[in-house]
Amino acid sequence: MGRLKESAINFKYAFRPCKPFLIWRLAKTLAKSYIFKRPPLRYVDLALDFDCNLKCQHCFALSLKQENRRKLTISEYRDIAEQCMKLGTVNFSFQGGEPLLLENLKDIIHAFRPHQNLISVTTNGTLLNGRRIEELKRMGVDILTVSLDSSIPDEHDSFRGVPGSFAKTVSGIRLALKKGLNVTLGCVVTHHTLRSEGIKGLVELAQGLKTVLYIILPVAVGGWAQREDVLLDEEDMRFIDGLTRRSSYVRTDFQANLGPYGCGAAKEILYITPYGDVFTCPFLHVSAGNVLNEAIKDIRGRALRDRHFAVYHDKCLASNDREFTSRYISKVRSAKALPLQWSALFGEDN
Repeated sequence: MGRLKESAINFKYAFRPCKPFLIWRLAKTLAKSYIFKRPPLRYVDLALDFDCNLKCQHCFALSLKQENRRKLTISEYRDIAEQCMKLGTVNFSFQGGEPLLLENLKDIIHAFRPHQNLISVTTNGTLLNGRRIEELKRMGVDILTVSLDSSIPDEHDSFRGVPGSFAKTVSGIRLALKKGLNVTLGCVVTHHTLRSEGIKGLVELAQGLKTVLYIILPVAVGGWAQREDVLLDEEDMRFIDGLTRRSSYVRTDFQANLGPYGCGAAKEILYITPYGDVFTCPFLHVSAGNVLNEAIKDIRGRALRDRHFAVYHDKCLASNDREFTSRYISKVRSAKALPLQWSALFGEDN
């Protein structure tokens, strides 16, 4: 019964009757995945800029922001969209920083053919209002993923660094749902907060609103570069597993795969910075290549040749695979400049 309910929730988020081309592409992607047992690059996360109106404790934006590098153009985004769609991508997600600060967000989203793709925007929610939500709907946005880290206002505001952000975020969530936008919640947990009343309240809020709550695992980079105490242990992961089993609305990214349960980095997911660097996930700040110099197919192929990304791991490599974090994330934390280059950590063909 739980799996059936989970499938029904997934259908609600993915099925867009106003986008018949998307429905066809989703059906074709699912069929190929099940028949050939080789899931495509289904999801591409694009950081459009690293500017933000909040000051989150864990933020890695400042460590990746490079004023001396130019950002991708609309034409280059169109090329990225075409390349990714040929690799099977059906979901493009836009984040920052805070993407709602961008004046050209509409042009960027249109470059990714919203009539043929599932379009997600990740936001802190503080800038949402009725006018902005209607604009996002007209742009072709299907899902808002809103960051919310505690059901207790003071805890959320402290983590996000700006008083009053909780009230604005929750108001934006409710307004988006009222206006017909699908919403998912993204919650960063730590070893210290996982069992807190604030997280318990978020689970209850998600169930009450009938929205999916994604549990985001902590990574010791960015603002948390010296905070290994926030990392989850095996007992914490068992606790999260229990949460996802008890509620169809509570998820981790591992459950979104078309292929096996586990880390889908490179296999199903890529992350692209505003400068064109391609990461296997948002938290592993190592460039496998740059879209301005190479085809995305070749960049992804380089990552898939590495033993770490060729298979689905049952642990998040960047967060709680202690061997991986000790050997590789430690080098990211100590780097003088980011991103690191692929060959410096993994070699060309590992």
